[in-house]
Amino acid sequence: MARRAATGKLAKYRSMRDFKVTAEPSGDRSPRGKGNSFVIQKHAARRLHYDFRLELDGVLLSWSVPKGPSLSPTEKRLAVRTEDHPLDYASFEGVIPQGQYGGGTVAVWDRGTWQPEDDPHEAMKKGRLTFTLDGEKLHGKWHLVRTRPQGKQEGWLLFKGRDDAANENVDIVEEEPRSVVTNRTIDQIAADSDRVWQSSKVAEPTAMEKRAARIAKAGKAAANEERDTNPRKNIHRNIQLANEAAKKARGKKTEPAAPPSASAASVAALVRQLPLGFQLTNLDKVLYPEQGITKAQLVAYFAVVADWMMPQLHDRPLTLVRCPEGRHKQCFFQKKILPGSPKSIHTVEIEEESGESVEYMRVKDMPGLVGLAQLGTLEIHTWGCHADKVERPDFMVFDLDPAPDVEWDRVALAAFEVRKRLNKLGIASWVKTTGGKGLHVCAPIKRTIDWERFKEFTKLFADTIAAEHPKQYTSNISKAARKGKIFVDYLRNGRNATFIAPYSPRAREGAPVATPITWEELAHGVDPLSFTTATVPLRLAKLKKDPWHGIEDADQAITAAAWRALGGKP
Repeated sequence: MARRAATGKLAKYRSMRDFKVTAEPSGDRSPRGKGNSFVIQKHAARRLHYDFRLELDGVLLSWSVPKGPSLSPTEKRLAVRTEDHPLDYASFEGVIPQGQYGGGTVAVWDRGTWQPEDDPHEAMKKGRLTFTLDGEKLHGKWHLVRTRPQGKQEGWLLFKGRDDAANENVDIVEEEPRSVVTNRTIDQIAADSDRVWQSSKVAEPTAMEKRAARIAKAGKAAANEERDTNPRKNIHRNIQLANEAAKKARGKKTEPAAPPSASAASVAALVRQLPLGFQLTNLDKVLYPEQGITKAQLVAYFAVVADWMMPQLHDRPLTLVRCPEGRHKQCFFQKKILPGSPKSIHTVEIEEESGESVEYMRVKDMPGLVGLAQLGTLEIHTWGCHADKVERPDFMVFDLDPAPDVEWDRVALAAFEVRKRLNKLGIASWVKTTGGKGLHVCAPIKRTIDWERFKEFTKLFADTIAAEHPKQYTSNISKAARKGKIFVDYLRNGRNATFIAPYSPRAREGAPVATPITWEELAHGVDPLSFTTATVPLRLAKLKKDPWHGIEDADQAITAAAWRALGGKP
């Protein structure tokens, strides 16, 4: 009974890992021990934090405590609830390679037993758990109290009870930094890693952070002579001010449309200085009326994100959603180049199934991207191929499209399921939000097969998931078949089909953006609608590494073994 209960609680933990390539415990073995152990693991991942774990019902209830525990009863430390872990996890000390889920160094900082004051199940439901710790460092009474959510995750407060073990003067995490197992510091463990866990198939090199300053690249190129006059750098530096009105109005409907702000006018002056090769017009045109976002602010957004966006957009055939008068008025799809388009927008000739030859649009650089904004483009959709080999697809996308009654957490778990299955086929994948309720799981692929075979493979993949989990997924496009399910949309992988480009805005209220994220971010919880034209530039400015780091170097193909694994013919 205990084993079955633990197995159910570990579903999220398992969905994030492929145990054919990881040495992490799956939790398949029956729970052992007295049932009241606790462990605190010091975890130097993207940010140093302490994983606080209490054994209950055959699993380790887990919280992430950024500042670690304090012996002072007045110090209430944030503790973010994370997925339950198997009991075997408590003994791990070593290194998880960077770029993998939970990548970083782990030390067993404290361990021992715990005793709840009352029924722990009822206490967890009520959001107030009082207990006694008997560890090597921590002792006495402690409290965990649920507070406001941290994004999609439960927020709790961890603090010491008032007893003889309390101490207002000692900072326990500073005074006692070493492992209770090996007496090593976190740095010594990192330098002498005697145990390494692989928590995903593809590891990222630890030294690869060279793209950290991509967003300021143009400004740095002229750092000495044009440090204060480079328009792109000025746009980036003032983007928060430029979007002040949009941020204040985000999510609030305004009738009539919010007027352009003074900051929008200052952005218009800046973007006119961009070296584009064409003239920008109608910069005060309001494109997102709810937030008062103007064309000038859209141009500024594209100028700032160009260095992040172009690697995935460069020389791909495009289809646009244009809203020249704003998203609240008539919008339309456009794939053919039209007379009068900025010269920075290039073309590629593609023969349609009808036999008609059409000049599709493509862009190569920031001026091309801004040229699309000049046309009033609010959405950029791309083909999964490049202009030099249109008949050879090179980018696979599974669009996880939930029914209206499906919660976000299920969509996130579905993305991890797709990732795990692709891993088993030898295909590493990356993930992005869509500007809506769904997620895109994406994978670059060698250009070895044509569109027909490419779509056939992705259909087999989607059909397999739907067949094995018919209550959760469907590969049927019919709306009637989607109730309570997630549509695993493989149709983005056909010739002439498109998908929303990374970092493209959407023509929707709030100006949401399809945003690349890391798998670790998805596991810890994200709000997809928090990524907007106002917030994404600020996010990129703070990142030390591209969330899609490594995607351009991926060397993978649809192999004969992958075909056979899905029951197809190579």
